[in-house]
Amino acid sequence: MLYELNQIKQIRQKLGLTQTQLAKLSNVSQSLITKVERGQIEPSYPIAKKIFETLEEQLHSKQHIKLARDVCEKKIISIKPDASIKDAILKMEKKAISQLPVEKDDVFIGSITEITIVRNFENIKDKNMKVEDIMDDPFPIMPDKTPVNLIVDVLKTYPAVIITKNGKSTSIITKADLMKNL
Repeated sequence: MLYELNQIKQIRQKLGLTQTQLAKLSNVSQSLITKVERGQIEPSYPIAKKIFETLEEQLHSKQHIKLARDVCEKKIISIKPDASIKDAILKMEKKAISQLPVEKDDVFIGSITEITIVRNFENIKDKNMKVEDIMDDPFPIMPDKTPVNLIVDVLKTYPAVIITKNGKSTSIITKADLMKNL
């Protein structure tokens, strides 16, 4: 793809590269990158070509590695531990989901899934029993910059993964989210 010199800064920032990183990858000086981005100099054709080839390589490598933030469901739908099992079932049916993180005071303390309910079917005295009486361990928590291939490995064991950004839970990934992104 053809780019203009004035696009270098925009592409570099999109890739999350510093001027120093781009300079090292392109085998040019950081001061040269700064001057080109500011429009203070026009590099020779071989140097410009080297910079753009480096940016292209970085764009392609970034595109092949999907991150958790690229495939996650943006809103976490959760339930409180003192909610009834009936409420959990209704919420899962209404939202067309098969699992819910259990949240208390903004902390995930457990999980409830269709499998949890089926596994505990004989122990459930009535649908007004509390979620906390049958809940499983919480879903694993991973940062939004985690490569999807690592998320896939975790989803082979767990039905969902909570995604964080800057230490705050922001979204969730399920097996269904992965299938939507094939």
